[in-house]
Amino acid sequence: MLPFRPARALVAALLAALFGALALPAPSVWAADRTVQGGRLDWGLKSSFQKYVTGPIANGGYRLTGGSATVGQSLFRFHSAQGAYDPDSGAFEARFSGGVHFTGHRTPDGSHELDLSLSRPTVRISGGKGTLHADMVSKARGTGKVTTARQVAFASLDLSGIDMRGGTSPVALTRVPATLTAQGATAFAGFYPAGTPLDPVSLSVDVAAGAPRQREPGPSTPPEPRPSATPKQTKPGAGAGAVRDAAVDWGVRRTFREYVTGSIAQGEWTLNDGAQDGGALFRFPEGTGTYDAGKRTLTASFAGSVRFTGAHLDLTLGRSPRPCARAGAR
Repeated sequence: MLPFRPARALVAALLAALFGALALPAPSVWAADRTVQGGRLDWGLKSSFQKYVTGPIANGGYRLTGGSATVGQSLFRFHSAQGAYDPDSGAFEARFSGGVHFTGHRTPDGSHELDLSLSRPTVRISGGKGTLHADMVSKARGTGKVTTARQVAFASLDLSGIDMRGGTSPVALTRVPATLTAQGATAFAGFYPAGTPLDPVSLSVDVAAGAPRQREPGPSTPPEPRPSATPKQTKPGAGAGAVRDAAVDWGVRRTFREYVTGSIAQGEWTLNDGAQDGGALFRFPEGTGTYDAGKRTLTASFAGSVRFTGAHLDLTLGRSPRPCARAGAR
């Protein structure tokens, strides 16, 4: 389900003197489109296909590419979402990084009869309909012909009961039913016909407010100009600088994350104090510190923490990772 709260209204500050001089009415402001900035998609493609690939018939396996990871028993995690979200219409697009390469049925020459790659999944939602697109490379069964296709409309998503409008960050979808499309069936090298149920799709992305959109001007009274304080100018010292509003991205260690969510620890992680989950990386925001150009050193502290829990495991990283670096150092 999509846990949404009412979107915050965005207000634009208008210069009264400018509108008074030009005698123009002040435009009103719509809710702004939002930019997708980080997030993850968890999807197993089709668990029975995974079992077939790794089982005694195909006797194959899979390889993760582009920084993707595994979560639990049969999910692949695609990371670093980018895109846009319109809370007015519910239109949504999130493009994820990472991929997975399946191989099986090894031949005497070392190649594989089963050879299929899926990467860069993208979820697009418009008008209440959702589609998962992906880059596909597959080898046709029987002929061995290799086909490469970019952003194939691979699966249709059933959004019944989900209202994408008016959401706030993070935007999350949990276990959305997915069905193989006709294009997807072709890209899947004919292993399954169109209409075959695939594994459900889950995603969570962070969204940030974009530039507000404006309606046509209507009659309005310019507001009274108000005095404003002049910001104090800070004179930097020789070779010294300040770090403000920075962020550090760090995944801790991929194999550790897989251990936490795997069958041994059977755990999870939770984010606190503003930390964000980008799929393969955690983002620690609100960085402040100093930079000395003369000494070529940087010291910064960041907000946020990540707590890992599981069987015989309770570990918190944070608050404030403090990378201290010397420029040019190795």
